[in-house]
Amino acid sequence: MFHRHSIGGNAVTLTCERCNNEFGSKLEPHLQGWYENSIGKAKMSGAAATGRRFAGEYLGRENAAGGFILFQQGKRDSAVDQILQNGGSSEMIYPQADTARTHIAAVKTAYLAACVAMRVVPSSPRAEALRAELLAARDAPRSQRLELSPLMKSIRVARSAAEPDSGEIVLMVERGTERTNPRFVLSFNRLFAVDWPLEPITGFHVVELPA
Repeated sequence: MFHRHSIGGNAVTLTCERCNNEFGSKLEPHLQGWYENSIGKAKMSGAAATGRRFAGEYLGRENAAGGFILFQQGKRDSAVDQILQNGGSSEMIYPQADTARTHIAAVKTAYLAACVAMRVVPSSPRAEALRAELLAARDAPRSQRLELSPLMKSIRVARSAAEPDSGEIVLMVERGTERTNPRFVLSFNRLFAVDWPLEPITGFHVVELPA
């Protein structure tokens, strides 16, 4: 399998062609869109043109004043420029984000990174259960709505607003509290992070620095 080049990763290990193709077409585009903060491919309509016109892909960005803007990239129908320049009311339609497929794709990326870090494909009960769920998601029809299982929900996925450091994959420790142990987290390009997906790494204690 691969960590997608489009989200700053590198090829690190291989799996069957079916997994590469199915994950790459059914799940990983959702992770890529989330990674890039994209609202997806949109259509636009307005008084200056009849019908809905393909408007390209739009990325959410922050301007110098801290405001939110949409940045268009890729090809678009020339009528979109007429709609925007004409003023008046217009409508933009874009696909709803599939958070379940995004989450599963992120967990799959973390699973691969964990295998590489351990230099083995683990055969523990948790690893077997996780692989079974990933394969079920791979084989689900594109139109099927996926639901996150308790196991998938227990693996947290988070995103930061930092500038990506392309190619960096780091195992970090999240300090625990008096009631919880430290948790290990995989950071990808300093832009998104996923809990260590396999059996918990235990036996470590955070050393308290002197006051």
